Amino acid sequence: MYIEALEEEAKRIPDLKSEVSERIEGGVITGSGDSFAACLALEGKSLGRFRCVDPYDLLDWNPPNTLIIVSVSAKPKVYLALVEKLRGKSEIVLVTASENSKLLNLVDRVVKVPYQPAQTLPGTLSFVATLKTLYSLAGIWEEPERGKPMKLGRSPFFVGRGENYGVAYFAYLKMAEIFGEISNAERLEQFLHSPVFSSGGRRVVFLSSGDWREKTIENYNYENFLFSPCKSSLCNAETVVLSIIEEMKQRNWDKIWFLENKNILKFSSDMIY
Repeated sequence: MYIEALEEEAKRIPDLKSEVSERIEGGVITGSGDSFAACLALEGKSLGRFRCVDPYDLLDWNPPNTLIIVSVSAKPKVYLALVEKLRGKSEIVLVTASENSKLLNLVDRVVKVPYQPAQTLPGTLSFVATLKTLYSLAGIWEEPERGKPMKLGRSPFFVGRGENYGVAYFAYLKMAEIFGEISNAERLEQFLHSPVFSSGGRRVVFLSSGDWREKTIENYNYENFLFSPCKSSLCNAETVVLSIIEEMKQRNWDKIWFLENKNILKFSSDMIY
């Protein structure tokens, strides 16, 4: 049931279009969950023109000139608190798929994400739609590539440089939501300094960017080091989605952990909404 539903979403990834006419040169960008992962990707891809900051932390910051709130649902209460604090002090742009959030009437501008869910699923297509929308808003373009599934195994370690760290963080979120399983996400340089010592017996998935350092690591021929067939973050995002689905099939895991675990789901929802 869930595998089939996720496969249907994955089929739509290559042809998904999200082009916006307006442009933003930079600012502070914020989000939670998958949206935070997309913010991290934009920060890396824009070389710092956009600074990704946790929304709850932002409540203690001085008002930025431009604030971009990214949320598919636009429901988390932290965003309402942010808007109430910063309205009239910052230009606030909401990037969302929502048609009815109260935030729509409280912000300066709304940018629509082309996604409407047919059922409750872990965000996969919605993440790619959000990322494409943010890239278009920032005037960023990537060479089209196609992702391919990789064998993740138990508790994989995802590593990415620049924008691909955002995709690594997204992969870490999916392992938690779907399998209820511990995994890790780290930046390329930081992984080499200490986390590498916790990678024994686990697959380390390098979300490739074509960087020379990644090629140097690949030359070590460690059996547990895997490298995605990509150079772009959108290709790596598709690779993560396909790999998660393949792992579900390998485990015969046709369920979503966050939907199964009612107690934690209630706690999470109470805190977020």
